[in-house]
Parts: sequence; C-alpha cells; structure tokens
Amino acid sequence: MQSVRLLGRTVAFGSVCLVAALLGPGCGHSLSQEECDALRGNAFDIVNEAHTCDSDADCRASDWPGCSKPVSKKNSDRINEHKVKFTAGSCKEPQAACRPTPEIYCKQGLCVFREQTAGG
Repeated sequence: MQSVRLLGRTVAFGSVCLVAALLGPGCGHSLSQEECDALRGNAFDIVNEAHTCDSDADCRASDWPGCSKPVSKKNSDRINEHKVKFTAGSCKEPQAACRPTPEIYCKQGLCVFREQTAGG
C-alpha cells in the first residue's frame, strides 16, 4: 500500500482519499449519468416553479439548466446548488441553441420575460 506524508505524519494513501471523499469531491470522483440527469432534472423542476417577487430586484435569469428562464433570487440560489454538484461531478451539459435573454421583471408578483412585439 502506498503512503504519503501528511501534516508531518505518514499515512496510507487510501486513508487520505477516504478523508477527502468525506469532506468533498476528491480523488477523481465523477458522478454517474443517472446522478447527473437527476441533478439536472431537479434544477428543471425548480426552474418550472412559479417565481414570486415583490419587485424587479427579486428577479433574474437562470443560467442553468438549458436556456435562460425568469427565476426569483431565492430559486436561483437553489438551482445554483445543483449546478455546483453537477459541475463538480464532471457532468456533461448538452448543447442548446438559445435565443438572447429578454429583460426580466416582476409583473403582478411573478418573475417574467418582458417580451417585445415586432413593432417595438
């Protein structure tokens, strides 16, 4: 068994990986495709919820998963938790052709796109 010098002590390499795995991603751990799909699916579930707001400052564009959608700040933070795990797990994002993101604002208590008609 290989050993490494850690904090002035020689320990088995397997012990270092075990500690690293318990503290966070490490030792080359990647998520399975099913785990990646579950994280992405959970993020889509959040994106598809109603995003309530009190003002325009409560709304923003999601940057993941897929093309941008109007979301609340609270739900944006929830989505980001899944994105961090997705990225750390070496998951692959499918490529999508997305339109430019329209302005997002609070309309009658919900975060929405400000869609422009062809005439302006």
